Amino acid sequence: MDVLVVAPHPGDESLGCAGILARAVQQGKTAKVVLLTGGDGFPAMAALLARKPLQNLGPEDAFALTRFRQTQALRAVKLLGLKAADLIMLGYPDGGLQPLYESADTEPFRLPFTQRDHTYAVVRQDYHSAAHGRPAPYTRASVLADLAGLIGALKPEAIYVTSEADTHPDHRAALRFVRDAAVEARFHGVFRTYLIHGGAKWPWPDGATPDLPCAICEPVGLPWPPPLRVPLNRELVEIKRQAIRAHSSHLAGAADPGMAAERRYLESFLKCEEVFWPVEVNPVRNGESALG
Repeated sequence: MDVLVVAPHPGDESLGCAGILARAVQQGKTAKVVLLTGGDGFPAMAALLARKPLQNLGPEDAFALTRFRQTQALRAVKLLGLKAADLIMLGYPDGGLQPLYESADTEPFRLPFTQRDHTYAVVRQDYHSAAHGRPAPYTRASVLADLAGLIGALKPEAIYVTSEADTHPDHRAALRFVRDAAVEARFHGVFRTYLIHGGAKWPWPDGATPDLPCAICEPVGLPWPPPLRVPLNRELVEIKRQAIRAHSSHLAGAADPGMAAERRYLESFLKCEEVFWPVEVNPVRNGESALG
């Protein structure tokens, strides 16, 4: 296949790579999106959907949130021109990727909000259950094995994943997991990162500015200007707008200031370009394994 985009949470793929994905489809290329988590670690959003105070939320509200966010993701990838089968859901814990990456795998991680310690998806089977007939435990080895298996089977020409400079721990861990899995799978293609959480002035200008390029007003640990700036024509910008709206439909008319700010933040990724930073991936040497 041609393009593989890995997103820590539903929506990250559209914010960072909607143009890349839509362009690939227009050019007759094959593209897939891998969601590492189902977005089930976002209590504020769960409270908004359930119309409950945070202290009254339970695991059932987390599962309802997962269903909602995975449904949004399905709608978004279809707007980008992909098929439902092109969205692969791993079902690892939202907010748990960094602890998983740093763990010694002595026992599975348990996400407090859901009380789950194994992979799941709500709108369909998670990847591991579909591939192996059972869910995977929340362990470092499981995440690496799933990603290495996917990269080895799909053999993408290019991989896109969130940056190690991203301020969200899940996003930094996503880069580390995917990079290690790429090494294990002996990946030799193009490896690029995109930035989602980059500080108070990212993305900039603030709000939807589809006729302007990306700018930056604060250092975020990445070189600027970025090494790769991919222009988006009007058609691609409009497709990206629709994909972002698929992930922000619940925020329309939100009275809560935090949710209103969240909607504006999502819309700020609508620019006339997408920007990326390349990462070096070194192949496995001397029989070493990234799986440990």
